[in-house]
Amino acid sequence: MAIGRPAGTRARDQDRVDACAELDRARDDGQLDAEEHALRIGLATDARTLGDLHDLVDDLQGNSRLAPVVLPRALPPGAVSGRGVLVVVAVAVLVVILTIVGIAAGIRAYVRSDDPTSVYGSAGYLAPQAIADVLAAVPTRTGTTTVDSVLFYPDYVIVDVQDPDAPRKDVSYTYRDGEWRDGFAGDRSSDTVAVDLAVFRPEVLGGLVAGASESLNLDRIDSMYFSLGADDSGPRVMLHASNDDNEDGYFTAGPDGAFVYVDRFDPDE
Repeated sequence: MAIGRPAGTRARDQDRVDACAELDRARDDGQLDAEEHALRIGLATDARTLGDLHDLVDDLQGNSRLAPVVLPRALPPGAVSGRGVLVVVAVAVLVVILTIVGIAAGIRAYVRSDDPTSVYGSAGYLAPQAIADVLAAVPTRTGTTTVDSVLFYPDYVIVDVQDPDAPRKDVSYTYRDGEWRDGFAGDRSSDTVAVDLAVFRPEVLGGLVAGASESLNLDRIDSMYFSLGADDSGPRVMLHASNDDNEDGYFTAGPDGAFVYVDRFDPDE
């Protein structure tokens, strides 16, 4: 049995990927609906510690590859810890907000229903032209091209940006079905590194998506998403892909498309 680390241990990219993979499985087997899945994925992408990640997945069934934390982490009956509170509150807020008409950005659906490139999704937000239009639309909703992160899924996009009126808060916006939808405000870590989206070129991002199967040694991709952000070493792209045969991999790359780290699927592991 793996020895647990303190809940405050800093999370690695691999830990975030493991948590996201568990959230994907929970969505696929019906434990999470699409909205809560999107919410938790956004939080997992920004998670700073192993404890933050466990707050997002510990209520789910199934085996997890996420590194364990020291037990017990028990709370008084009925209590929910840090990020757990944020998840509960944010889900409730999101349900209310989704009943409100959002601000349309005019981004069309990019993939026909008969298009064999199903990995782009019904809305096609992983297609190169869609990536370009979404990036161009971000400042129309947020007022800036400098954000904390952008998470692209085939059917929706989540943007986290620093709250201009509260520097230690993040505001999330979701783009889905032709509308921008306000999400929720969450805590922003003091060491969060913002990134100017102008450094990312849609054609490079589209190339990373198109080449993901070969890059990650996957014969087939059934699920894919990528995030744009930055760390102390500079702007980065993180892409995760998987299929229904429980095969997955991920890579990080610079804005020029050069790989920083690649974790390819290995059938022998």
